[in-house]
Amino acid sequence: MSQRDEQNDDLGFARSQTSARMLIDDAVASNGGGRGGRRTRSLFVSYSRTDRDLVHQLKAGLQRLHHNVWVDDQLSVGQDWWNEILEQIRDCDAVIAAVSPDFLESQASATERAYARRLGKVTLPVRVRPVRAELLPPDLAHLQIVDYCDPSPDAAFQLADALAQLPVSPPLPNPLPEPPAVPVSYLSDLTARVHAPNLPLDEQLALVARLRAALMKDNEREPALELLLSLHRRHDIYFAAAREIETITSDRSAERPPLGAPATSFSQSEAAFVPPDWYPDPTQRHRLRWFDGDWTEWVSNGRTVTENPL
Repeated sequence: MSQRDEQNDDLGFARSQTSARMLIDDAVASNGGGRGGRRTRSLFVSYSRTDRDLVHQLKAGLQRLHHNVWVDDQLSVGQDWWNEILEQIRDCDAVIAAVSPDFLESQASATERAYARRLGKVTLPVRVRPVRAELLPPDLAHLQIVDYCDPSPDAAFQLADALAQLPVSPPLPNPLPEPPAVPVSYLSDLTARVHAPNLPLDEQLALVARLRAALMKDNEREPALELLLSLHRRHDIYFAAAREIETITSDRSAERPPLGAPATSFSQSEAAFVPPDWYPDPTQRHRLRWFDGDWTEWVSNGRTVTENPL
């Protein structure tokens, strides 16, 4: 390629960039009242913590479109944190719903949207991860959704145009609706149940089933596993519940002991009834002891599981 051709290519690229910026400027121009001036909106972004990185990309795109964007970046929770969120919803011009599978399961996001609707705030759903349209909740299903899974120039144009066409939120109602209570994760409720003074067998098995389902979700896997282990450590754990937990938490088969684990002394018929990763207690104080890369404090007589440090 000649130097002249390269210069022409560079000039063409610069012109395309200028045209793209002009398109964005046109898209973000206000359409209210025919005034034609740029409208800067204050936007509240409702999202799932799992999508934090994707939401920060969305935030940067919205800021490039000259909007003021508020995203909750605090890791702490509590009444003060929740009051700040509600105040930001009241003060915003519109709510951006960063739609993803985890967003649809977020109790906090659902509560934020419900409060915004009661205030009359307009909402623009923006998809940051793929979600089937038929899974959208009723408050979002009837709205135009912007696909921002791939934040390309085309996606930016669609986002800018959707914001330009977004109606103005009405004034806040007077009196204001009652603010919603701080949302509590259902895992918090499960935590209280795991540590309850008394847990009959049916409740133990129900907890195991709920926590097994939570392990399938990226944002709940770690706390769910901690709760399962806490449940397993209860002095009154039933054998059936303990065995379910051991089956869930073990990623090894009974026929293939972990590296460093001792060889079992069980007979073939007896081994069929011993859960994976349980071996004869080397201290000989109990029949079985749990091995998880090293000997643990969990022991069993074959019916119940208790703690007994080495």
